[in-house]
Amino acid sequence: MKARLLQWMLNISSTVLGGQLLVALLSPIDRWLLLKTTGLVSISGLGTPTLLLTTLGHKTGQPRTTPLMYLSDTHQPVILYVIGSGGGRPLMPAWILNLMANPKVLVTRDGITQNYQARALTNGQYSAVWQRFMTFNSGFRRYQDRLTRSIPIIELAPRATQAQGLPAVDRLG
Repeated sequence: MKARLLQWMLNISSTVLGGQLLVALLSPIDRWLLLKTTGLVSISGLGTPTLLLTTLGHKTGQPRTTPLMYLSDTHQPVILYVIGSGGGRPLMPAWILNLMANPKVLVTRDGITQNYQARALTNGQYSAVWQRFMTFNSGFRRYQDRLTRSIPIIELAPRATQAQGLPAVDRLG
């Protein structure tokens, strides 16, 4: 039952209207729920691994938190990947613009917040991780087919130090 519900949600979210609904309505609700539970409870958590990514706004410098689906690296599970599909919207997601301005971020998942460094994947790395995202949700291909922009895939790697301007890890949540 849970697997069928997840597949239904993934199919709906890959349509134009479903993707817009997901970004406009469900993402803010999911963000609130994830923040209140430090990443433990999520609308999208029906089998979809979800994290909270906190970036610094590229215009304001203020912390911005976004719920995102992620995949772990198959060889190094501490390395995470997120995809900038934006629900199939034509504009690049704001969190991607924030990462381009400052790649030091916070990641909250399973109730734990840690410091991470972000970088966009290129060429061969991109292709391999893109295939993993396609295996998980073929709707990403439908997004890419109708977009004129490329869909970035971001690697998140743990780092030891806190980023200037981001809230202290122990003060999040």
